[in-house]
Amino acid sequence: MSSHYPACQQAGFLFFINSFAAFGANLYNLSMSLKHWIYSFRPLCVAYETLRWLWHKIFFFIHTPTPVWYQFDRKHQPVASVKETLPMDKNWYRICRPLYRHEHVYYDLQKALAANPNVKGVALIFFMGIGDYLYTTPMLAALKQKFPRLPFYAYVGAQFDRNNSPLVGKLLAENPNFEKVFYFNGTRHPLIWKNYDYSDAFKDIPEGFLAVPVYYDYGVHVGHRVTNLFETFSLPVPERVPAPVMYFAKDIAPAVADYLARARRGAQGKKGIVFLQLDSRGSNYAYPHMKALAQGLIQEGYFVMSVTKGGPTDNPDYLEIDIKKLAINQTWQFLSILKGEFPLYVIAVNSVFWAASAGMQLPNLGLQHWIDKKVHNLWYPNIEVVTNYIYPHLPREKQLFAPPESYTRHNKKIIDYKPDWVIKWFKEKFEK
Repeated sequence: MSSHYPACQQAGFLFFINSFAAFGANLYNLSMSLKHWIYSFRPLCVAYETLRWLWHKIFFFIHTPTPVWYQFDRKHQPVASVKETLPMDKNWYRICRPLYRHEHVYYDLQKALAANPNVKGVALIFFMGIGDYLYTTPMLAALKQKFPRLPFYAYVGAQFDRNNSPLVGKLLAENPNFEKVFYFNGTRHPLIWKNYDYSDAFKDIPEGFLAVPVYYDYGVHVGHRVTNLFETFSLPVPERVPAPVMYFAKDIAPAVADYLARARRGAQGKKGIVFLQLDSRGSNYAYPHMKALAQGLIQEGYFVMSVTKGGPTDNPDYLEIDIKKLAINQTWQFLSILKGEFPLYVIAVNSVFWAASAGMQLPNLGLQHWIDKKVHNLWYPNIEVVTNYIYPHLPREKQLFAPPESYTRHNKKIIDYKPDWVIKWFKEKFEK
């Protein structure tokens, strides 16, 4: 019996270890389920993140891991692959933490490469919309110019959600600053957009690449999103905010040529072309007076085009662009060509065409359809802003104040500008 005792003792010990490990795994799964449940209710999520911030402030002497989107708290081991983390060297990054909801990290890739010369490339991770991407293009060009020999790979969220559009991947594929583009399955955080779960991207990130999420600070305290992106990556900030950089195919695709022919025929003899984009994915908004506005502009002598549905498609002076036939970058190429042939104007709600119109240097009557005190983060001088609230951080001469009789309530947050007033403001600004 004594000969079997050590084996029984060993089996019992292994059983205890396995049971303890299983208990730990179940406890972890339970905690993650509880966390996901909390995140499903916005008030609980706010409370959780606020308590987490208070814990950090009160117990500052206890090391607390940072959120997943900039996990720099693990020291790099020489034998380990270089992915998301580098040595704990605060010379190459700093964390601005006024509140967990508004945390921001500033990188310095030059110092990061000095801290770990084994880095072979940079994996930039994108979880943003098309307009958001356009604001990054000046910084991305400057980053590649600073590190011309370093390969840059792009990783894009593969699903549509309030943060992300996979169409960004199509634009990155035409951006010459990137060697490769990959897609990953991500999950948005219900409260903190920067805490996007991009862990799935790591399956395609090569060994030796530094993974860096591309994001920006956004708030009243920020001067402009573009300059903040330069600051985030520790690049010299331009004196003037650079416009988005657009990259088009050398050859004109058949779909672009077809729309060009139709627009040229329609615009002959007209005052010019007015392009409409009056819906927004971010605010879940679609302008309800599309048809009346388009017809009013046609009566004023313009040829009207739109990517927003609801216009007078039976009118020969109106052209609705089918986004299934013409990709977003092809639409911009199409407009860039027309700009050289006809007077071309944009009327757009605060969405992707605010940035796009700046990239193409097109005059834009920007309809600010809800009060956003951070709107100066997105503004360019080509945009004349229609608003029912005067923004202190925008030039006063670039704001058209909308009196109460010029709009109706869409809901508690959003307003609908009346078509006759929009046409009045358009003529006031662009028919001088």
